[in-house]
Amino acid sequence: MSGDQTNEANPDDELAQAMRDAERAVDQMRAGRDEDEIEIDDVADPPDLAADLAAELALAKAETEAMRDKWMRSMADLENYKKRTRREHEDAIHRALGNMLSDFLPVGDNLDRALAAMPANSDPQLAKGLEMVRGEFFSALARHGIKPIVSVGVVFDPNLHDALQQVDTPDFAPGVVMMEYEKGYLRGERLLRAARVVVAGPGSTGAPPDPNAGEAN
Repeated sequence: MSGDQTNEANPDDELAQAMRDAERAVDQMRAGRDEDEIEIDDVADPPDLAADLAAELALAKAETEAMRDKWMRSMADLENYKKRTRREHEDAIHRALGNMLSDFLPVGDNLDRALAAMPANSDPQLAKGLEMVRGEFFSALARHGIKPIVSVGVVFDPNLHDALQQVDTPDFAPGVVMMEYEKGYLRGERLLRAARVVVAGPGSTGAPPDPNAGEAN
């Protein structure tokens, strides 16, 4: 074989060399891409992201709890306001009724006194008429929740009774109301007017009061 034939390039060898160079270039590109992906993963570190999410969740929970606390306080304030308003409204009605009834209740007192002072031989029709008027008077009060306080025969109660004096008596036990000078009245459970009474003194010798005494007429 001549020297010219030896130095002449073989096309198959050149093609094989080109293929190897191409594969090497592809491998280098892949290696470079893997390195870039590793660097990106290093930047977006999952533990740091989880910590950020946990902090945001804790903040959201704290804000929600604060809003709930404010709402509960607002509801409590509203309920207290409603109760206070109802109480003030009821107090205003009670005072107004008390002022008005202070002019009307003496009518019942005078009817009671007139019936008690009537002689035995008085006109029966007159007595019946007075009884009817008295009944209508107390019925009108009852329709508005106003009832008289039963005092005679019950133990003196400073919340309901105004003692004018004490008198020893054989008919009542000590501390028991023995006479009613002026009737007292309740509106529901609230006092409109205290009963003005005379109380059996400490030297009284009467029997203890009836446990059923104190019921309204």
